[in-house]
Amino acid sequence: MRVIANHALCQGHARCEDLCPEVFATDAVEGKVVIVQEEVPAALEDKVRLAVRNCPEGALRVAKSGPAEGAA
Repeated sequence: MRVIANHALCQGHARCEDLCPEVFATDAVEGKVVIVQEEVPAALEDKVRLAVRNCPEGALRVAKSGPAEGAA
């Protein structure tokens, strides 16, 4: 499983980081989400899903593991 952030939507509430700091952080300059572990370990999948559901802006989503988007 991968986690993807839409920085255009992120407002920096940091709920994701509060719920799963192993995967999410906050950029010190812009205050937006930083994905510190794009490929989510199986042990953290439930925490990541909870963080994604709790994003008030809907700026996060999960996807199946595989090639990065836009890869040829």
